[in-house]
Amino acid sequence: MTSKQCNINRSNFAGRTLKVLLATVVALMTAWNVNADDATLSNGKVKITFAQGNKFDITSMILNGHKVIDNAGLNTEPWALTYVGPQGENPELLPSHAVYEGCKSIQSGDTSKLQFTWLLTLSYSISVNVKMTVSLPKDSELAYWDIEAGTPQGWIIRETQFPRITVNRPTDGKLITSAGWGNEYELKEKTFESNYPSWSGSMQLMLLHNTEGAFYYSTQDRNACGKRFEAIVEGEKVTLLTDVINSEAWSNHNSMTYELPWTTATGFSTEGWKAAATQWYRPFTFTTQWGNKTLESRNIPKWLYDTDLWIRAKHVNDATHEAVNKAIDYFGKGIGVHWYFWHHYPYDTHYPDYFPAKEHFTEWIADVQNKGCHVVPYINGRLWDPDADSYKAMNGASASCRKADGTLYTEIYPTSKVLNTVTCPASKIWQGIITNLVDKIQSELKTNGVYIDQIAAAAPQPCWAKNHGHATGGGDYWHYAYRNLMENLRASHLMRNNIFISEENSECYLDLFDMLLTVNTPRDGRIVPLFPIVYSGRLITAAYTYTPTDALTKGDFRFENMQCFLYGSQLGWVDPTLLMKDEAKAEAAFLKELMTMRKAQHDVFYGGRYINDYIPGGDNPKVDVVGFKGKQNVVQGSEWLSTKGKRVLYLVNMDNADHTVTLPDGKQMTIKSCKAVSINL
Repeated sequence: MTSKQCNINRSNFAGRTLKVLLATVVALMTAWNVNADDATLSNGKVKITFAQGNKFDITSMILNGHKVIDNAGLNTEPWALTYVGPQGENPELLPSHAVYEGCKSIQSGDTSKLQFTWLLTLSYSISVNVKMTVSLPKDSELAYWDIEAGTPQGWIIRETQFPRITVNRPTDGKLITSAGWGNEYELKEKTFESNYPSWSGSMQLMLLHNTEGAFYYSTQDRNACGKRFEAIVEGEKVTLLTDVINSEAWSNHNSMTYELPWTTATGFSTEGWKAAATQWYRPFTFTTQWGNKTLESRNIPKWLYDTDLWIRAKHVNDATHEAVNKAIDYFGKGIGVHWYFWHHYPYDTHYPDYFPAKEHFTEWIADVQNKGCHVVPYINGRLWDPDADSYKAMNGASASCRKADGTLYTEIYPTSKVLNTVTCPASKIWQGIITNLVDKIQSELKTNGVYIDQIAAAAPQPCWAKNHGHATGGGDYWHYAYRNLMENLRASHLMRNNIFISEENSECYLDLFDMLLTVNTPRDGRIVPLFPIVYSGRLITAAYTYTPTDALTKGDFRFENMQCFLYGSQLGWVDPTLLMKDEAKAEAAFLKELMTMRKAQHDVFYGGRYINDYIPGGDNPKVDVVGFKGKQNVVQGSEWLSTKGKRVLYLVNMDNADHTVTLPDGKQMTIKSCKAVSINL
């Protein structure tokens, strides 16, 4: 390089450097501002203003032009930390117990941050900092919240509430939780809870919405740690928070620092809750180990794809056997049978001592299979009866989950009224029991797989047993213990062409099971399609919710299966002893109509994407449906995107009369009684 070239390059470099510095200064000025009165994070889409001085507060939060916080004094305590000290000290410490030391601004690439610091006194000689960081990437509609705190030798943080964000109570607002398919509640003055991962919290988000849009609150935890979401409605405010029983491993005594191992995202969508779930939560799920797999990559047997209907056989007796055969004769080959009460003890007792199976069960399984159908029997993957023979013989007490005080978690179910202990999934004893059961059921009963209940339904329990190989407390051990169990079962024990099923739809297990049975969505709110909006096309589900045994012919069975079809779920999960009675002929015919229609929609429901629900106008009366809140339209629909990119609209009429309804393009169509139609849009 010549001297002249070098000087030119130096000159260009100096010019570029000056431009970069000027651009950075401008970015910093527009991204955040700190003065004696307030501190602001802003990027044109999000603007959050924090009070300065000797007390923390969020004085204003404007998201996409919408004020969600406009009153000072509501957000002075964004965190709560429960410490445990070396002498048994156990305080819940709040910002009001600390000295607020103010904030500093940080620029990290295109992300602007404000870090707020408090000084906590644990003893006369020990003080620690709590640091909360709020981050705002350039052009982002979401702000991100993180927390860390000091943990000196001998101290741990056992429980964390963070972030606690209080927003304006929206006029005529409603709350959506991820219970089952999704549940929408009127904002009554109470505390709403959603335990994750479980039937009451299938995903990590809450949505507060009205006609103006939706406030979005979501943790981005790729390890699926146990946590409880809360929405506390009081007067004109709603406080959203996450409550966590920590893993004691998170209190790192080498660095003397505790850090909550995920980020929480908040935002406001002016397009509503469906847009928030689609644009923000759905993309997050593709970054997780459970959500990044396609159906095609998962080696699910073809017969499960071809199954459009499940029946729910209970007991091993002549009445059940006859009803199962009647159902197969009526609906044809290819239906699935979930079989309960097949073991020699009463239901929900003596778990996991299932064998020997009841007389005739093995031969009746073979009968069903010879007719071109499939049988998957029930076991429980979580409970161990402390009065069972195996509990004593195998030292079940050493495998059970332990509370912090050393006692057991004990549950009693109305089906049996006996004690059941919650077993720790990390226990090698328990993993061995489930593995042996899976082997024995497949080899001796010759089933088409195993239905392992409660794994995807029941919330994690913190465990303080010291012999299970996991850090004591909460955290991610529960999810990973079941993940390790199921991955080992799939790799080395699941027989060719067989399947695993679990009950409910906790997201972190969806890649471990070939199908999830979704039946526990609560009915105390309005069921909404939150789960299909996020996860459709990446898993196979079956059913919609429980059908009361005394209401099969009173309308709710038709409504459930209409919704089941519209959500893309496999149909039925119905007791054949009820369905095959003469008085239920109309319900059986309606179910068969939906099953026939569904068989032609596999390219949509498997790998396609649920877009939206649709209630057509025109002649579409509303009726009361047993067990569901509010009146329901008799004709309902859903819009899907097929694997080939086609938009498809499905409409189902559950009524005994024909109805002429209005389509999205304004045209009219008559939907026959108890029929389903598909329309290419």
